[in-house]
Amino acid sequence: MATEVMTARRQRQLHRLSAEKHEVFDLLKDVGLAMTSMLGRCCEVVIHDTTDLEHSIVWMEGNVTNRRVGGMMSDAGLEKLRSGNTHPLFNYTTYTDTGKTLKSASIWLRDSSGEIFGAFCINLDVTAIELLQDFLRDLAPDSSRVDLGEAHAQTLHDLLDTMIAECEYRIGSPAEKMSKDERIEMVHMLDGRGAFQVRNSVAYIAGRADVARKTIYNDLREISESKVMQDVI
Repeated sequence: MATEVMTARRQRQLHRLSAEKHEVFDLLKDVGLAMTSMLGRCCEVVIHDTTDLEHSIVWMEGNVTNRRVGGMMSDAGLEKLRSGNTHPLFNYTTYTDTGKTLKSASIWLRDSSGEIFGAFCINLDVTAIELLQDFLRDLAPDSSRVDLGEAHAQTLHDLLDTMIAECEYRIGSPAEKMSKDERIEMVHMLDGRGAFQVRNSVAYIAGRADVARKTIYNDLREISESKVMQDVI
Protein backbone atom coordinates (compact mmCIF):
# COMPACT_ATOMS: atom_id res chain seq x y z
CA MET A 1 0.00 0.00 0.00
CA ALA A 2 2.78 2.41 0.96
CA THR A 3 4.56 1.63 -2.30
CA GLU A 4 1.44 2.39 -4.32
CA VAL A 5 1.02 5.70 -2.51
CA MET A 6 4.62 6.68 -3.20
CA THR A 7 4.25 5.66 -6.84
CA ALA A 8 1.11 7.72 -7.25
CA ARG A 9 2.77 10.69 -5.53
CA ARG A 10 5.81 10.37 -7.80
CA GLN A 11 3.60 10.23 -10.88
CA ARG A 12 1.78 13.38 -9.80
CA GLN A 13 5.12 15.10 -9.21
CA LEU A 14 6.42 14.07 -12.62
CA HIS A 15 3.21 15.25 -14.24
CA ARG A 16 3.50 18.60 -12.47
CA LEU A 17 7.16 19.01 -13.44
CA SER A 18 6.35 18.09 -17.03
CA ALA A 19 3.61 20.71 -17.08
CA GLU A 20 6.07 23.26 -15.66
CA LYS A 21 8.58 22.38 -18.35
CA HIS A 22 6.13 22.86 -21.18
CA GLU A 23 4.86 26.13 -19.73
CA VAL A 24 8.43 27.43 -19.66
CA PHE A 25 9.08 26.16 -23.19
CA ASP A 26 5.91 27.85 -24.49
CA LEU A 27 6.90 31.15 -22.85
CA LEU A 28 10.45 31.00 -24.22
CA LYS A 29 9.13 30.24 -27.72
CA ASP A 30 7.39 33.62 -27.69
CA VAL A 31 10.60 35.26 -26.47
CA GLY A 32 12.55 33.54 -29.23
CA LEU A 33 10.06 34.62 -31.90
CA ALA A 34 10.26 38.21 -30.65
CA MET A 35 14.05 38.19 -30.81
CA THR A 36 14.36 36.66 -34.27
CA SER A 37 11.68 38.94 -35.68
CA MET A 38 13.61 41.98 -34.43
CA LEU A 39 17.15 40.84 -35.22
CA GLY A 40 16.38 39.05 -38.47
CA ARG A 41 18.18 36.21 -40.15
CA CYS A 42 21.41 36.75 -38.24
CA CYS A 43 19.71 35.51 -35.06
CA GLU A 44 18.98 31.95 -33.99
CA VAL A 45 17.18 30.87 -30.84
CA VAL A 46 17.25 27.25 -29.67
CA ILE A 47 15.40 25.44 -26.89
CA HIS A 48 16.91 22.19 -25.61
CA ASP A 49 15.24 19.44 -23.60
CA THR A 50 18.04 17.81 -21.62
CA THR A 51 16.07 14.63 -20.95
CA ASP A 52 17.22 13.47 -24.39
CA LEU A 53 20.66 14.91 -25.08
CA GLU A 54 21.06 13.10 -28.41
CA HIS A 55 17.93 14.82 -29.72
CA SER A 56 17.78 17.74 -27.33
CA ILE A 57 16.63 20.45 -29.77
CA VAL A 58 12.87 20.64 -29.37
CA TRP A 59 12.34 24.08 -30.89
CA MET A 60 14.37 26.59 -32.84
CA GLU A 61 13.84 29.73 -34.86
CA GLY A 62 16.41 31.06 -37.29
CA ASN A 63 19.18 29.13 -39.00
CA VAL A 64 22.66 30.29 -38.02
CA THR A 65 24.26 26.97 -37.03
CA ASN A 66 22.57 24.84 -39.71
CA ARG A 67 20.87 22.59 -37.14
CA ARG A 68 17.30 21.35 -37.01
CA VAL A 69 14.73 20.24 -34.45
CA GLY A 70 15.79 16.79 -33.30
CA GLY A 71 19.46 17.71 -33.35
CA MET A 72 21.71 17.47 -30.35
CA MET A 73 23.32 19.87 -27.92
CA SER A 74 26.74 21.31 -28.68
CA ASP A 75 29.90 19.86 -27.19
CA ALA A 76 30.25 22.93 -24.97
CA GLY A 77 26.77 22.34 -23.58
CA LEU A 78 27.51 18.68 -22.88
CA GLU A 79 30.74 19.66 -21.15
CA LYS A 80 28.94 22.15 -18.91
CA LEU A 81 26.37 19.57 -17.93
CA ARG A 82 29.06 17.00 -17.21
CA SER A 83 31.10 19.37 -15.05
CA GLY A 84 28.10 20.78 -13.23
CA ASN A 85 29.14 24.32 -14.22
CA THR A 86 25.64 25.39 -15.15
CA HIS A 87 25.83 29.12 -14.54
CA PRO A 88 24.30 31.36 -17.23
CA LEU A 89 26.74 32.34 -19.98
CA PHE A 90 26.35 35.68 -21.73
CA ASN A 91 28.08 37.27 -24.70
CA TYR A 92 30.63 34.55 -25.40
CA THR A 93 32.16 33.95 -28.81
CA THR A 94 31.83 30.72 -30.76
CA TYR A 95 32.66 29.69 -34.32
CA THR A 96 30.81 27.45 -36.76
CA ASP A 97 32.31 24.87 -39.09
CA THR A 98 31.52 27.18 -42.01
CA GLY A 99 33.61 30.01 -40.56
CA LYS A 100 30.90 32.17 -39.01
CA THR A 101 31.64 34.14 -35.87
CA LEU A 102 28.85 34.03 -33.31
CA LYS A 103 28.03 35.93 -30.16
CA SER A 104 26.11 33.54 -27.96
CA ALA A 105 24.23 33.29 -24.68
CA SER A 106 23.01 30.18 -22.86
CA ILE A 107 20.70 29.84 -19.87
CA TRP A 108 20.00 26.53 -18.13
CA LEU A 109 16.37 25.93 -17.24
CA ARG A 110 15.39 24.43 -13.88
CA ASP A 111 12.12 23.17 -12.53
CA SER A 112 10.71 23.94 -9.09
CA SER A 113 12.75 21.10 -7.61
CA GLY A 114 15.97 22.67 -8.88
CA GLU A 115 16.66 20.02 -11.52
CA ILE A 116 17.85 21.10 -14.96
CA PHE A 117 15.40 20.16 -17.69
CA GLY A 118 16.54 22.29 -20.60
CA ALA A 119 18.48 25.20 -21.98
CA PHE A 120 17.63 28.42 -23.80
CA CYS A 121 20.34 29.49 -26.25
CA ILE A 122 20.80 32.52 -28.49
CA ASN A 123 23.27 32.62 -31.37
CA LEU A 124 23.88 35.88 -33.21
CA ASP A 125 25.91 35.81 -36.42
CA VAL A 126 28.29 38.80 -36.18
CA THR A 127 30.56 37.83 -39.07
CA ALA A 128 29.41 40.78 -41.19
CA ILE A 129 29.82 43.16 -38.25
CA GLU A 130 33.40 41.98 -37.70
CA LEU A 131 34.16 42.50 -41.38
CA LEU A 132 32.70 46.01 -41.15
CA GLN A 133 34.75 46.72 -38.01
CA ASP A 134 37.91 45.59 -39.82
CA PHE A 135 37.01 47.84 -42.75
CA LEU A 136 36.40 50.85 -40.49
CA ARG A 137 39.61 50.12 -38.59
CA ASP A 138 41.51 50.22 -41.87
CA LEU A 139 39.93 53.58 -42.68
CA ALA A 140 40.69 55.12 -39.28
CA PRO A 141 43.83 57.27 -39.02
CA ASP A 142 46.84 55.79 -37.25
CA SER A 143 50.51 56.59 -36.80
CA SER A 144 51.47 54.92 -40.07
CA ARG A 145 49.22 57.18 -42.13
CA VAL A 146 49.98 60.76 -43.20
CA ASP A 147 47.40 63.41 -42.26
CA LEU A 148 47.55 65.99 -45.04
CA GLY A 149 45.01 68.33 -43.44
CA GLU A 150 43.71 69.03 -46.92
CA ALA A 151 41.19 71.84 -47.43
CA HIS A 152 38.93 71.84 -50.48
CA ALA A 153 37.96 75.49 -50.90
CA GLN A 154 36.16 77.28 -53.72
CA THR A 155 37.94 80.65 -53.46
CA LEU A 156 41.26 82.01 -52.20
CA HIS A 157 39.53 83.73 -49.28
CA ASP A 158 37.81 80.49 -48.27
CA LEU A 159 41.12 78.64 -48.42
CA LEU A 160 42.95 81.26 -46.38
CA ASP A 161 40.11 81.42 -43.83
CA THR A 162 40.43 77.66 -43.33
CA MET A 163 44.20 77.89 -42.92
CA ILE A 164 43.94 80.84 -40.52
CA ALA A 165 41.26 79.05 -38.48
CA GLU A 166 43.63 76.09 -38.05
CA CYS A 167 46.38 78.44 -36.90
CA GLU A 168 44.04 80.17 -34.46
CA TYR A 169 43.05 76.80 -33.03
CA ARG A 170 46.65 75.67 -32.56
CA ILE A 171 47.88 78.99 -31.17
CA GLY A 172 44.79 79.59 -29.06
CA SER A 173 44.09 83.17 -30.09
CA PRO A 174 42.13 85.00 -32.83
CA ALA A 175 44.37 86.35 -35.57
CA GLU A 176 43.51 90.00 -34.88
CA LYS A 177 44.40 89.65 -31.17
CA MET A 178 47.69 87.76 -31.51
CA SER A 179 50.88 89.10 -30.03
CA LYS A 180 53.85 89.67 -32.33
CA ASP A 181 55.34 86.27 -31.49
CA GLU A 182 51.98 84.53 -32.01
CA ARG A 183 51.48 86.37 -35.32
CA ILE A 184 54.94 85.32 -36.52
CA GLU A 185 54.13 81.73 -35.54
CA MET A 186 50.94 81.97 -37.58
CA VAL A 187 52.78 83.42 -40.58
CA HIS A 188 55.34 80.62 -40.26
CA MET A 189 52.58 78.02 -40.26
CA LEU A 190 50.83 79.65 -43.22
CA ASP A 191 54.09 79.82 -45.12
CA GLY A 192 54.65 76.14 -44.48
CA ARG A 193 51.18 75.44 -45.90
CA GLY A 194 52.05 77.36 -49.06
CA ALA A 195 49.64 80.25 -48.42
CA PHE A 196 52.06 82.89 -49.68
CA GLN A 197 52.55 81.21 -53.03
CA VAL A 198 49.20 82.67 -54.11
CA ARG A 199 49.00 86.26 -55.25
CA ASN A 200 47.03 88.65 -53.02
CA SER A 201 47.32 86.33 -50.02
CA VAL A 202 49.51 88.78 -48.07
CA ALA A 203 46.89 91.52 -48.24
CA TYR A 204 44.11 89.23 -47.07
CA ILE A 205 46.15 87.71 -44.23
CA ALA A 206 47.25 91.18 -43.12
CA GLY A 207 43.61 92.26 -43.02
CA ARG A 208 42.66 89.23 -40.93
CA ALA A 209 45.54 89.93 -38.53
CA ASP A 210 44.64 93.63 -38.44
CA VAL A 211 48.15 94.75 -39.44
CA ALA A 212 49.70 96.38 -42.49
CA ARG A 213 50.90 94.29 -45.42
CA LYS A 214 54.41 95.53 -44.68
CA THR A 215 54.18 93.86 -41.25
CA ILE A 216 53.47 90.48 -42.83
CA TYR A 217 56.39 90.96 -45.23
CA ASN A 218 58.62 91.82 -42.28
CA ASP A 219 57.43 88.67 -40.48
CA LEU A 220 58.29 86.58 -43.54
CA ARG A 221 61.73 88.15 -43.73
CA GLU A 222 62.35 87.52 -40.05
CA ILE A 223 61.30 83.88 -40.46
CA SER A 224 63.58 83.51 -43.48
CA GLU A 225 66.57 85.08 -41.68
CA SER A 226 65.99 82.88 -38.63
CA LYS A 227 65.98 79.82 -40.88
CA VAL A 228 69.26 80.91 -42.51
CA MET A 229 70.87 81.39 -39.09
CA GLN A 230 69.74 77.92 -38.02
CA ASP A 231 71.18 76.42 -41.20
CA VAL A 232 74.52 78.15 -40.56
CA ILE A 233 74.63 76.92 -36.98
